[in-house]
Amino acid sequence: MMDRKNVAIVVVCLAAGYWLASSPSSPIPGPQPQPDRPVLRMIAKFAKSLLWVALVAEPAPAEPTSDHRAARGPAIGDDGYPLVDNARGW
Repeated sequence: MMDRKNVAIVVVCLAAGYWLASSPSSPIPGPQPQPDRPVLRMIAKFAKSLLWVALVAEPAPAEPTSDHRAARGPAIGDDGYPLVDNARGW
């Protein structure tokens, strides 16, 4: 049940949480970033080079525009229903 007392408690809790989260008096200690990271810099440079190579590389082959079975229609099974071609995928 939402009465005035419960609403007031929720508002006070939200305000206290916001105030505690935004106060800079207690910073959370954690690992500090290193100024010189030669291995990561080399990996990033290599990845950028590979992206440039992929940009100018040979494009993927085009999808076939027509199906050789489209002209004669779907194949009909022994039960009278069209056969599903699961090899085509999506």
